[in-house]
Amino acid sequence: MLKYGTVPGRSVDLTQFDGYNELICELDLMFDFQGSLIDETSGWYVVYSDNEGDMMQIKDCPWQ
Repeated sequence: MLKYGTVPGRSVDLTQFDGYNELICELDLMFDFQGSLIDETSGWYVVYSDNEGDMMQIKDCPWQ
């Protein structure tokens, strides 16, 4: 995981989480967002780049 403007990136084991809410809570703590990632009105979103380079919000795909 990488928060632009911070060094270094960090990795997480996705098998340790039961869904996006748990992952977002962990990332909020890991990158010291102080609850901003959890608060959906804050303007912060967790996104990923797919294999075509398109950025998508993580909740756009079902948790597997």
